[in-house]
Amino acid sequence: MKRKKIILMSLIWVIAFIINTLSLTYPSRSISATQPTVYQSTVKQSNEDKSLNTPSYYLINAQNQDILLAQNETLQRAPASTVKLLTGLVAMQTLHEEDVVTLGNEVVIENSTLGLKPGDTLLVKDLLTALYLPSSNDAAVALAVAAKGSLPAFVEAMNQYALQLGCNSSRFQTPNGLPALDQYSTAQDLSKIAIDFIHNKTLMQYVEKEEGKVEWTGSNGLKKSIIVNNTNEFLGLYPGVQGLKTGTTTEAGQCLVTYITRMDGDLILVLLGSENRYKDTQNLLDRGISTLRTQAALRNIGSSPESMIQTPGFFQ
Repeated sequence: MKRKKIILMSLIWVIAFIINTLSLTYPSRSISATQPTVYQSTVKQSNEDKSLNTPSYYLINAQNQDILLAQNETLQRAPASTVKLLTGLVAMQTLHEEDVVTLGNEVVIENSTLGLKPGDTLLVKDLLTALYLPSSNDAAVALAVAAKGSLPAFVEAMNQYALQLGCNSSRFQTPNGLPALDQYSTAQDLSKIAIDFIHNKTLMQYVEKEEGKVEWTGSNGLKKSIIVNNTNEFLGLYPGVQGLKTGTTTEAGQCLVTYITRMDGDLILVLLGSENRYKDTQNLLDRGISTLRTQAALRNIGSSPESMIQTPGFFQ
């Protein structure tokens, strides 16, 4: 009995040592970066005395919402096009992929991605492709009006939906995330929207694509189509990435909401205000997966000290 205690204490000491020196070696392509953001802590922090130029991030276990890493997660910031995750959720409460939408004057906006015009017709599935791959701002307003009849009505529905998810520190004013007075969210709130989004199989099929086609009919009756690429360059770059959405404005900085599924577990990361979102996202996800592996090893030891040897990922 005494010998077993000595063995167990030795194993616990080894674990403590490894946790302090652990480095993740899961293969992923290197992401070049100039002046990557330096994160100050690996533990959850309050956002007091934090500069607006400091990135906000919130990394959680997608299965149980356990917080793995967080910084400035409750700081209200401009969300940019990450808003479009909520836009799709609200729109698809009433719309279906095969619905035909005839566009009105709402699509005449600045920063139009596809150049859609009043009188054009297209299917909802094409609007969703445009919304989530090239991050079309005109597709966002077209979906909003098609779903609720007007932009104000849709924005009201967005805010109601967000509140139902527990997003108590957010306020939305546009369906596309373009800069607007009194529009803000937090990394923590956006993670709640992301959790809801990943359970929507219809919408997930769009954010997972690296490339797609948008087809529509012009007001003159001519058929048009265009091949579009996903703005999310992290797709295919990091093992297990399933989406979700980029966002960029001068005010918001570089934003990225990421969902990955791996044998080690599923993670959701919301990053706002970054200067290099892909490098920062890779670093945070690496640390998150390392944490999941460590947690799994510690759980196994509770049932059998020998199980440490059977958890190879813990030593990688």
